[in-house]
Amino acid sequence: MEKLKNLKKVKNAALSCVSCGQCRNPIWPSKGVFGVCPVYNTDYTPKFEPFFSRGKNTILRGLIWEEISLSEDVASIFFQCTTCGACEEFCHNAKNPNINFANHQWMEQVKVYEALRADLVENGYALEEHKEMNKALLDLDNPYGRIKSEKVDWIRDLGFDIKDASKEQVDVLYYVGCTSALSKSTRTVAKATANIFNKLGIDFGILGDKEICCGSVAKRTGNLEAFKQVMEKNLQLFQDLGIKTIVTSCAGCYRTFLKDYEGKLKDIQVLHTSEFLIDYFKENNIALKKLNIKTTYHDPCHLGRHCDFYDPPRELLDKITNFKEMRRIRENAMCCGAGGGVKKAYSELALEMSIKRVEEAEETEASCLVSTCPFCHRNLLDGITKKKSELKMLDLTELIIESLD
Repeated sequence: MEKLKNLKKVKNAALSCVSCGQCRNPIWPSKGVFGVCPVYNTDYTPKFEPFFSRGKNTILRGLIWEEISLSEDVASIFFQCTTCGACEEFCHNAKNPNINFANHQWMEQVKVYEALRADLVENGYALEEHKEMNKALLDLDNPYGRIKSEKVDWIRDLGFDIKDASKEQVDVLYYVGCTSALSKSTRTVAKATANIFNKLGIDFGILGDKEICCGSVAKRTGNLEAFKQVMEKNLQLFQDLGIKTIVTSCAGCYRTFLKDYEGKLKDIQVLHTSEFLIDYFKENNIALKKLNIKTTYHDPCHLGRHCDFYDPPRELLDKITNFKEMRRIRENAMCCGAGGGVKKAYSELALEMSIKRVEEAEETEASCLVSTCPFCHRNLLDGITKKKSELKMLDLTELIIESLD
């Protein structure tokens, strides 16, 4: 296993699958489960075993037992996965009395798949699309290949000044994230968040063109060297600036700081915007206006399954809108289809998954589909546009600022 040094570290997890097949396509209405793997349930894939968890785990066993070798075919299979964690979540909850799940605590598919991706990259099987993205990450501090000065374009028409956290102390660092700062369709997230903080009188600042990507895309796509470099740059920057609290509107950044930095942020508190705001509203007795809008909510995988973060967005939506849940929610929510490098390398696959999620949102008869992740926002908006749906795609912050007016 000399070529599989990362997979070797999680070998027990990789070998603990009992091949029961519960992760394939079960229908459990009582649990809100209507199929598990979002990739397997598309027309993009041939629906063979490798395109859901059991098949992938069979390949992993073959690699570990040296019955097969790394190849472009293996890379194609494992990179056509959003690493959403639905298979892992479902596996943990399938208490079948006829199957010995004594080792189910080891079934950490996302960790295993990311380990294999790292081995694929280190052995020359990285996808070209991911190579391009991670090169931009190292060269320009963002995966979109945009010049650093564009990270502050969104602040131009705000109507107020934002502190530069690289030059003066602030109580809260608003970590905008690459997608909110650089994608035109999601700059509304950054603007709404900044407007909320300004209206509430919160002492906050941004890093602007000095903000460095959290490294999520590198970690998800197996480029551990790129991830390590940006992580170390961020750790040094935060330490030099004396940052104590980071608030971000991006689920991917939140998950990366909280989980992938593995405690290296030490005394820095990392909060998602929704949890920061709900606590602030309660502590300061701030009233929110009820809006005459019917909404439904999409759980970002990086917030929900990866961080067990479900309630703050729902509590806020229930307070300020007429909120109705979709069929698949919380730990059983369907992935938007964009994560794990899929949108970059397999855009048509990502689009098909987003359309399926949009269709679930339409079933609620809501007028607005709401999320708390700009990357989910982008992909779901693509699905809405492709489907010509009447749904409006909004970030939670866009509703909160309206409720504060």
